Amino acid sequence: MKKMMKKSLLLAFGILLSCFVSAQSFTSIQYTVGVPFGDLKDHTNNLSGRGLTFEFHTEIEPAITVGINLGYSVFYERKDYDSYSQGTATLTGVQYRYNNMFPMMVNAHYTFGTATIMPYVGLGVGTIFNLRNTQMGLNSIEETNWHFLLSPELGFMVDVSADIGIKINAIYDNAFKTRDMDAFGNLRLNIGFIFMSF
Repeated sequence: MKKMMKKSLLLAFGILLSCFVSAQSFTSIQYTVGVPFGDLKDHTNNLSGRGLTFEFHTEIEPAITVGINLGYSVFYERKDYDSYSQGTATLTGVQYRYNNMFPMMVNAHYTFGTATIMPYVGLGVGTIFNLRNTQMGLNSIEETNWHFLLSPELGFMVDVSADIGIKINAIYDNAFKTRDMDAFGNLRLNIGFIFMSF
């Protein structure tokens, strides 16, 4: 399953890159704040202020762009001194919890109008890698999982000049349940710059 998902993503990226040669395109780098939901919120209940999103898109129709979206977010929570159970073991102490999220997807945008401020909607499909770590004293539990990812998106772009803009958006990364981990959500709130190329 994991190998097939990775091969499918690589194939999709290759097809998209071959389309980028002659079309108008843009690159976007954004600062990301993450809001956890579901199993992610159960493990780390705090907002993440440590995140980045990178995007590369090309125009295939006047109002439609397709591309890739890569992200990184770190969620962290310190749990108070208490007794915690994992499987058959119970440990007492202060617990430190981390989730390192790496969403990777192919996505598409549909923009409304050609004014200075352009609202848009989008949808992405791909995978998200979650590196989860729970530390207590000298003990550490690490879990790694690949999830199927479906990500609706809503935002707008503001033209600053002919080749630079500002992008503000919200992306909801809906990570599906795997054999070892429940489903979860990550709401990415992004703001950053767009760099156009012709």
